[in-house]
Amino acid sequence: MNRDIKAVRWFIKTQLLKDPFNPGYATFKVTSRCNLRCTFCNPSYYNGELGEGSTETIKKIIDNLRDSPVVVLSFEGGEPTTRKDILELLQYAHDGSFYVMLTTNGYRLNDDDFLSKLADKIDFLHYSIDEYHWNVKSLDTLCKFRQYGLKVNVQTVATRYNLHKLEDKVKKVRECNYKILVLPAVDYPDSKVKLAPDPNELYNVLSELKKKYTSTLNNSWGFIRALKGEFPNRLVSYAISIYPNGDLPYPDDMNGEIVGNLSQEKLNDILKKPKVKELQRKMLENQAKFEYLHLQTASFNSVRDLAEYVNEMVKWRFLGRA
Repeated sequence: MNRDIKAVRWFIKTQLLKDPFNPGYATFKVTSRCNLRCTFCNPSYYNGELGEGSTETIKKIIDNLRDSPVVVLSFEGGEPTTRKDILELLQYAHDGSFYVMLTTNGYRLNDDDFLSKLADKIDFLHYSIDEYHWNVKSLDTLCKFRQYGLKVNVQTVATRYNLHKLEDKVKKVRECNYKILVLPAVDYPDSKVKLAPDPNELYNVLSELKKKYTSTLNNSWGFIRALKGEFPNRLVSYAISIYPNGDLPYPDDMNGEIVGNLSQEKLNDILKKPKVKELQRKMLENQAKFEYLHLQTASFNSVRDLAEYVNEMVKWRFLGRA
């Protein structure tokens, strides 16, 4: 199905018909191998524990997502560019069914041949740049990606220790007319290192940056207000995570359960299962447990916030500048 048609149908179902469980965004962890060991990351996402599906398995998963409501398909990991077939997989997904993103720590982004082949296989490049990826200096040469026709959205992880550095990063991104998304570090249940920033402090920093740099900062006002506890009245789940073998943890990868495998079943069929309906009911009954999920999707829980975000992203899509 055409991605623009899917986007319209998603809007009607979530915003007009008020369906709280209509996923439009899929985080596809195509590998759990990574060349880095970041302290803010869940170890299962970089130590190989989740494995790596074959080329045909990944393609089958993509096929089983095509007629689902998922509009944005983000290839992540681990480090997805460690896969030798990553360009082939991106090309396979980029047929008009999805807006395709690639999230990378950038270790292959010095390869001119790789970059020249990448531009026509993705819509957006999400480049993770922060102290924990040891690549902050990459901000100094960020503008070079324009020559390849790439739309770059920098992702940076905010911790309690680097909040004061955020404005410097936003300034450098703005110089290139790119965008930057701030992701607060999450303290996973078994994590020994506590990096998550204080929500009120992060709110203060992001709200000032949003006022000052507007659309350069890709965090929506809905996301920012949610940091302060200003959630809408209902919990929503518009995003899913997919493991390399196709397993689907639901409703999220922190508190959820595996409800099916997308290499064997279509997403639409999985979402109809009684187990999924039961997990949705439990999520609504215990909303506090799923606060992180709520924070992720609160941006799209009002027509106003969604309209503001879509307006910015449409300009970004067609003009390639914030």
